Amino acid sequence: MRTRAGCPCHGVLAFAMALAMVAPWAAIARADGVDRAIDALMTRVVRLHGVKAGLAAGYGSGVLISGDGLVVTVQSLLLNTERLRAVAADGTEYGAELIHADKETQLALLRLTPATQYGRGGQRETPTIGPDTFDFFEPGDSTSLRPGDWVAAGGNPFKVSSGSEPISITVGVFSTRAPLDARRKTREFSFHGEVLVIDAITANPGAPGGALVDLDGNWVGLVGREVTSNLTHTHFNYAIPVETVMNWVGGVLNPESRPAETDDAEREPYHGIKLFELGYQKKLVYVERVRRDSPAERAGLRKDDLIVSIDSHSIKDVGTFHDVMRLRSSGDTVTVMVIRNERIESLSMTLEAPQ
Repeated sequence: MRTRAGCPCHGVLAFAMALAMVAPWAAIARADGVDRAIDALMTRVVRLHGVKAGLAAGYGSGVLISGDGLVVTVQSLLLNTERLRAVAADGTEYGAELIHADKETQLALLRLTPATQYGRGGQRETPTIGPDTFDFFEPGDSTSLRPGDWVAAGGNPFKVSSGSEPISITVGVFSTRAPLDARRKTREFSFHGEVLVIDAITANPGAPGGALVDLDGNWVGLVGREVTSNLTHTHFNYAIPVETVMNWVGGVLNPESRPAETDDAEREPYHGIKLFELGYQKKLVYVERVRRDSPAERAGLRKDDLIVSIDSHSIKDVGTFHDVMRLRSSGDTVTVMVIRNERIESLSMTLEAPQ
């Protein structure tokens, strides 16, 4: 090893010494951030438990969004149980009443209620719930996240926590924002909105419904239901942005602020395509007929086109096609990818009002 002046090793040594000085401070800064995230999660995420006659107890997570016990979580079979309970950070058990659940967004809103407590001293009632009973999350700003930012997710995966034991917290990195293209078992997942993609392992039983925060403890997302990505065919770790969650909550609590529902709300926009599918395990979706003067005809779709995707959502079967279309509105322009004569074609189709 050369040591005379001007030797390249001097630069290497200087760089190594700089790293040695900077790294501990970076680690301390990140540790402080993790502490803030943990403090925020511990008191604002509840553990949900349910019992149904003849079935094992279900479990999940929820996020407190008001001081008087409003909790937002994900839609699941747990909510159909005969006795739904929520356990706060101090181990106090509360009842949980379902206010509203939505199949399209896969979100649910609960309200905590006093419940009888059982312990060594017999039974007792929980304290009355007032406007400031619970610590709760104010909505943060998920758009402030940048790829590579550290995040933390809190919940109750695998029902590890019971009684007054703390929830589980997973630390990871925010990767990107992307539309959700996923399935649960063999069924297409109904929510196709933009989600926060993370590498923290949240695709576990009990974790969905938990909170995702940045290292300052700001609430940025709700951990979504367990799904399998249609692109990678692996479990997908993600959170629904807090803005999407709170917009939905606002619509539930203030229905007059939502657009008036019509009979068309549950119908897909008009496109003029009749489909058929071939295959058993792997199905292919073909165009059987295109109606005259329809959006499909004007877009250039033809009989026997193989439909691959709509707006980057993979079309696995006819049901998936209709699921995606029902999430669109008249006037929307969608990109339809088809295979025709062994070539891929990208077509723009503007949808019309249901007929």
